[in-house]
Order: sequence, then structure tokens, then C-alpha cells
Amino acid sequence: MVRSNPTRPFYTRLLLNTGISGIALLAASQTVAAPALEEVLVTAQKRSESAQDIPIAVTGVTADMLDKLGFENANDVSAQVPNMQVSGPYGDVQPIFSIRGVSMSDYSSNQASPIGVYVDEAYLAPVYSHGASFFDIERLEVLRGPQGTLYGKNTTGGAINIITRTPGFGGEGGSFIKAGAGSYGATSIEGGTERELIPGVLAARIAGSMKRDDGYVNVVGQDTNAAQTDFKGLRLGINWLISDKIDAVLKITQSKNDALSTPPRNEARTDLRGSGLEGDSNGFIDYIGYSRGSRNLDFHETESNAIGALVTTSDLAVLTMNYSSDSYTITSVSSYLDADYYQMADTDGSPNGLLEIKWSSDSLSFSQDLRFTSNFDGMFNIIAGVYYGSEDLYMQNIYDIFDQAPDLRVGYAKPDTIPIFPYLIDFGMIDQRLETEKTSAAAYTQMRFDFSANFGMDIGLRYTRDESKLSYLNISRLANDGTPQGSYVPGNTTGVDNAWITLPITVFDIQNLLANPGDLATYQNTGYTHGAYTLDSAPELNAPEKEFTGKIGLDYRVNDDFMVYGSASRGYRAGSYNGGVYYQPRPLETAYASPEYIDAYEVGFKADMAEGSVRLNAAAFLYDYTNQQFINVVGISNFLENAGGSQIMGLEAELWARITERLTVQSAIGLLDTEYTELTLANTETIADQEDRVDLSGNELISAPKLNFSVSIDYDLLITEYGYLSVNGNANFQDDQWYSAYNDQYGYENIRQDAYWLYNGRLSWYANDGSYSVSVWGKNLLEEEYDSYAINLQAGFGFDQYLAGQPRTYGMEVQVKF
Repeated sequence: MVRSNPTRPFYTRLLLNTGISGIALLAASQTVAAPALEEVLVTAQKRSESAQDIPIAVTGVTADMLDKLGFENANDVSAQVPNMQVSGPYGDVQPIFSIRGVSMSDYSSNQASPIGVYVDEAYLAPVYSHGASFFDIERLEVLRGPQGTLYGKNTTGGAINIITRTPGFGGEGGSFIKAGAGSYGATSIEGGTERELIPGVLAARIAGSMKRDDGYVNVVGQDTNAAQTDFKGLRLGINWLISDKIDAVLKITQSKNDALSTPPRNEARTDLRGSGLEGDSNGFIDYIGYSRGSRNLDFHETESNAIGALVTTSDLAVLTMNYSSDSYTITSVSSYLDADYYQMADTDGSPNGLLEIKWSSDSLSFSQDLRFTSNFDGMFNIIAGVYYGSEDLYMQNIYDIFDQAPDLRVGYAKPDTIPIFPYLIDFGMIDQRLETEKTSAAAYTQMRFDFSANFGMDIGLRYTRDESKLSYLNISRLANDGTPQGSYVPGNTTGVDNAWITLPITVFDIQNLLANPGDLATYQNTGYTHGAYTLDSAPELNAPEKEFTGKIGLDYRVNDDFMVYGSASRGYRAGSYNGGVYYQPRPLETAYASPEYIDAYEVGFKADMAEGSVRLNAAAFLYDYTNQQFINVVGISNFLENAGGSQIMGLEAELWARITERLTVQSAIGLLDTEYTELTLANTETIADQEDRVDLSGNELISAPKLNFSVSIDYDLLITEYGYLSVNGNANFQDDQWYSAYNDQYGYENIRQDAYWLYNGRLSWYANDGSYSVSVWGKNLLEEEYDSYAINLQAGFGFDQYLAGQPRTYGMEVQVKF
């Protein structure tokens, strides 16, 4: 399936060296009086606990650790978390998460990620809001595996908790300002300050962040680069101790990114070799005749002609209130989110008008979580609560298709395309408008039974009622100048879910007519399938869902420093309406993808050794994944459908070791074995037969590398009475991976990424009193060229699309604390 590569022999050495390194670290820790590792407190189970005391796979990263590693955005996080990837094909503000092989294959803005993202416990539904709050961070938590009890909402893969700084009392907090400059004209400034407005009663904190750069993609013939960042964020936090039992924290965050979008790389796949028609195309062209391969462009260079703005805005307000007594706490978390998204994407990545899309979306959501958390003496404790959330989303996308006539050589290479040429010449644009209203109500509980000081059990149960309403849907055709031409949804009465009906002149059409003469009636409607233009909506659709999810887990503490655990859990991701283009009003059965589920089984251990200077956590897991939601692109149509089933097995381990006062090592390894056990999708190579489907069972899952490995080393090079000089070097390895469920079949063999390493470094001077630091840093130091996303657009447009990872970047940073 995945073709071999020269890094493969590395795996044995990697595993061997990891084991040898672990033994050496343990030996060193026994002979050297190393200091203990820092305890990391997390709220992964809705109460403050040490990460080492909870029987789940969670990685906690404190603010100091974020600074030490130079993490600037969510994309950096995966470098230290096993079996996790974060790609940012559209910049820092729109990260796409993959955890343990569970990822998001649908790029439509109305789709929710299977990785739940929370900011100060507020659930963020729109994927374009996930990176908007990543500044002035107190802590970051990554929960791996389905979270079907305390979180519940769309968390089949895991949860990302972003906890921002809260203003404190009695000098607990602090003020800082951090400024930096770097490659590609990058500048940044971040700061925060707080004070007690009423001593011991009311405190406030204000923090902000500004980041911009000139972009790392060189656009040939233009003075301005693409793939830019221009981010501004501001947060106000208020902490009010209303009484000795009641407190309230309000956080209001506003952010905006307004820059030029990231253009894709167009790799033409229409094969002219041997036809005598190659010309200067290097043997391959897209459907308009463009051949990037013959243009001698660098990896991060493009000839795109229609790169436009990428604008995201996010207004988030979170109010958290607590009533605390000696034996319990009642907590209310209320949130409001208004998030907007607009992107002018030159989707074809070429100087021609083949495919250009204007994406826009507006999401308005509200959530309320009310829970009871006990602190009883004795063997039993409980968390119980109710949750309600709603989201209204409006989406409008404009697809500008074939502004230029198709290249006639395509007809020679792919005869099935000849009948559609007349429609491509004058097609124009598709105007897609969609509005959905979603509500989610849930009741949940997690009960803890400590049968002894060492043996305990967790039982969690969540009942969720989701309702998703497609209240408006219109898909119409416009001329290139915006003049209305007709409407498909509603309006198409031909019974054919395609933009046009062509004359039966292909071999497939003739064979089909001979076998099914009754189909001749279909060709009476030859031409565009839309009816008269209207802004009316297709019939309203409504999809209610009722689901039980939860968890049962056992844990045993062998001693104060070693715990083993096992669990079985079930996660659920709500269904979704097709956010892509189709051409005929559909019933609920084909317009809506059903919910997906994961049944997960996990065993693991957590160990502190060598008097707390070495920490080793490991887990093994098995997932039974059913009804996975897929977006499948066929020609110029999109189909959101359920995949059937898949199985995921994996291992992961995290090691932290404080070898000496000066030397700290952190390492993580993840292994995955994934397989679709049941999967049937359209064959995108047979353009004339849109009913042709292929069996893809046995293929590997998307964004699920068999091996991932990371290592980070901190060493204090110089220690003086004024401060110390510290160096951090870290590296991250990702194995071969597919970006399509087709793997290497049916023309998808290039929708993949070979194994690669990324190396980063940071050299910092820290004042002994913590008052300031100065750092120089570099990322992707060896200039590795890799892709973070790819999609096959051969059937409709004759090329594969790739979004490249960032090149080498470097800079310096100064931070002052006061």
C-alpha cells in the first residue's frame, strides 16, 4: 500500500535507541541527585488534579513549558504529544487536529471537528475559531480518546483544552510583555497585566497579542507574498470573589486575522505522454492546459492569479460561576461565540481561471453547562450536570469554474470529458447558500468509587439529544459577471444529480442505452439541469438524534508512584448535512450523514521513578470506529457520506527525565495500525459512470502515520549569578501517511506524504529573578519540504491539490516580566 522509503530501516534503530536511552536515563537518575519534575495540574475531569493521578491519557503543558519550547500556536503542540498531528493549511487561526488516527476529512465550514476544542470550558464548534484564543495561556491539555461523558459534544477523537490566565489576588498573577521579530518580515508583540481593583474581592486582567508576517509563499510576478499572518487579539478577564462561597470569572476575547490566504500547489495529472501533444507541458496538464512541472517553480512558489483575503473574526465571552461548600461545588459555565470566516481561495493554484472559490460563513452559538462536583469523605464521589448548546450557521460559497475554455488535448487523454466541454465553456459560477440550526441537550454523570486506598472505579454516562435543522438551502448557477442563470436546488426536476446532461456519445453511455433502452427518456433533458432562477429554499429537513455514551474504568495504584488502569468508553459525533455542492434536492437519507461512533478500549500505566526525577506514561488502545463521516469529491460534486467501519490499534508512551539540575529530556512515541474494515466510495476515474463504486476495505485511515516520535532536550549551558543560558533542541518524526481513504488506488497514489523529520531549536538567556529573557529560535531548521494536506481533483479539473507545510523560519524574542 504505502510505498517503501529509505527511512524504513530507521524504525528498528529508533525503537532500540529509545529503549537504550530510557535505560540510560534511569541509570543516570539513580546515580545523580537530580531534582524532581514539576507537577502538572489539569482539569481534564472537571476538577483540579495532578495529571499523574487521573486514569486517562492526557498531556498537560504549562505556560512555562510553552515558553521554553517556543510554542506560538496550536500547530506547535503536536510536536510533544504522541499520536497527534496538527496541520494549519489555512494559517494559525484554523488548525486541523488528528489524534490517534481520528481526523476531519470534510473541509466544509459547516462541519464540526471530531476533536473537541474548548477555551476555558467553552466548546468551539466552528473550526475557523480554534486558533483564535491562543495567547496569554495558563495551560494546555490534550485528552486522547473519545470523551463521551464529561465533554460529550463531538469528541470521538479527543479534546483540546485551552485554559487562559485568570487574574489573581495577593500578587499571584503578573504582568509581562513579549516582543519578537523574524523571517518573512515577521513581527509580534504580546502582553498582559493585572491588578486588584478591590483588594481580595475584585481583580482584572487585560492581555493582547499582535502577529503579522509577509507570507512564505512567493507569488511569481507580484510584489506581495501569500500565506500571510495578520492577527490581533484582545482579552479582558475579571475575577470577582462575591463571598467566601461564591466566585465568578468573566473572560471576553476578541480576535481577528486579516491576511492573504495560502495558495495550493497544482500538480497536473492529465497524462499526454505518448500522444504527441505534450508541447511544453512536461507530459501532464490540468483541464485548462497548465503544467506546473514545466515551470521550474520552487516548492513554496506559485503562479496563482487570484489569491485573496483570509479573514476570520471571533468574539467569545465565557462566564464561570462557582458555589463552593466543604463537601461540594456547583459550577455554571455560560458561553457566547460569534465567529465569521471569509476566504478568497485560488483553488487551482495556477495563473488560469480554472477553479476559484469564495468561502464565507457566519456562526452564532451559545452554551450552558451546570454541574455538581462532590468532595465527599469516603469511597464515593460524583460529578453530575446538564448541558445545552445551540449554533446557528449561515454559509455562502461562490465557486467560479472554468473562466477559460478547457484545453482540447484533455479530450484526447480522457475521451469521457468530450461531451462536457460545451458546458464548461459557458458554465460560470455556482452560488451555494446554506443555513443550519443545531441544538444539543445532555445530562451526564461520572461516579467515582474508591474501594480502597489503592483500587478505584469510574463509571460515566451521558444522554444526548441533538437536533439539526437544514432551514435553508439554495444552489444556483450564475454567469461569470454574476447574472443569474438558473437554480438547481430547488429547480432541478430532471431526476439527475449532475450539473448537466450530455448527449450519449461516450462508450459507456452507448453501452448503457443498449442495456437499458428506457434511459433514453433522460436525454430529452440534455443541457443544464437547473430550472428557473430563484432564491427559494429546498424543503426544510430536520434530523433528531438520541444517544447514550459513557465510560467504565478501573485503576489500581501499586504504590504512591505507580498506577495501572483500564477503560472501555464510547464516543459520538453528531451527524451533519452535506456542505458541498450537489444539483438536485435530496431527502434526508442522502442530504445528511448519520452520526459516527467509536467504541474504545484502553489499558495503560503512569509511573514516577527515581525520586520523582523520571516520569513514564504509556497506553495501548483499540478502537472500533463505525459510520465515519467522509466528504467525497466526484467531478464538480461533493458527497458527504458515512464510511462504514474501521479499526484502529495503537501504542504510545511519554517519558520525562530530569537527569541533572541542568539537563532535562522529554520524549514521546506513538504507533498506529489502522484499517478500514468496511468502506465503499465512488470511483472518481470513471467520469461517465457516476454510479461506479469501489471497495476500499483494507486501506489505511487518513492522517494516521504508523510511527511518530518526538524528543526535546533542555540543557543549561552557562549558569552565573545574574542568570543562565539555556538551549532547547527538539525534533519530530512523522511516518508515511495518506490524505485519502483511496490510498494508492484509483489515481490517488500521490495524495500522500512520505516520512519526514522537523528539527527546531531555541537558545535563551534567563535572568535569575525571572524579570526578563532573551531568545533566538529556528523552526524546520533543515528546510524539510512536506505537505500537510492534499486532495484529488482530477475528475473535475485534472490536477491534484497540495497545501505545503511551512519552510524554515527563525527569529528572536525578548520578554520582560514585572
